Amino acid sequence: MSNRLVFLKWTVIWIGFGAATNLFPGPLTLANLEYSNPSLKNLRSEIKENLRISKSGTKQEILIPLKYYEYKVQKEDNFFKIMARTGMDLETLSSVNELSSPHDLSQGMVLEIPNMRGTFHPEETDSSEKTKLILAEKYQIDANKLQYDSERGKWFLPGISMGKSEKSFFYGFGFQFPLTAAIISSNFGKRLDPFTKKETFHGGLDMAAKQGSDVFSSMDGEVSFVGTQGGYGNLIIIKHILGYETRYGHLLNFVVKRGQRVKKGEKIGEVGQTGRATGPHLHFEIRRNSKRERPIFRSH
Repeated sequence: MSNRLVFLKWTVIWIGFGAATNLFPGPLTLANLEYSNPSLKNLRSEIKENLRISKSGTKQEILIPLKYYEYKVQKEDNFFKIMARTGMDLETLSSVNELSSPHDLSQGMVLEIPNMRGTFHPEETDSSEKTKLILAEKYQIDANKLQYDSERGKWFLPGISMGKSEKSFFYGFGFQFPLTAAIISSNFGKRLDPFTKKETFHGGLDMAAKQGSDVFSSMDGEVSFVGTQGGYGNLIIIKHILGYETRYGHLLNFVVKRGQRVKKGEKIGEVGQTGRATGPHLHFEIRRNSKRERPIFRSH
């Protein structure tokens, strides 16, 4: 079947059921990134065509509906190689896979690569016509080109690029190291639990520091929690823009209150060893939309 017939077939389905319905086929497999790979050729072709249509002011043209290719990251891969070979851009690849930085890739990770460039609206919303029109106006995009992914509960915005703030976070400029002097005693990722001696996933950084050392907000935001919470002991949670939050655990004490606005570098508490801790240290986490992300600090 020619690409033109495939396009017409998808167009009929899309018009018949409406853009607010998630009709995406199951993910296709992208076995390798060789330019001779027919699947890669088709992906790059659809990305190119969708990019042209998304930038076009012609309302009669309809996008090839959003679908995904799955690619397993190989040892020799890096973020920018995958981006270049697939015809993707930074915004799309990071948004679809919720990557916090280029360093988030690891061998064996399965990436979803869509057949169009763009980003997801950062918040979950309904698929209603009203919401679609609101987002179309907000992003100055033709409403008929917005596509809803029901599995994610989010609208995909074809042709929309990442803002300066989001790029800043992605390249490691968003967050500041929360202590003036510390030693990283436990990294993000798999580790041997200090209590059980079993391999577990550690969702943040442990920063060993002197008891009572000042702890600073890593980014401007609003304090959403101050109190004691399980193994975290004394904990502060700060909400930031773009769905980000930071967590500061095992604190000795607090100097902020819930609902307080804080600036990057403002003191919020002091290092302690409350909760599940073997000595004085700060447990620091970055989350985005409730998902833990690897902390990256460009300045540290």
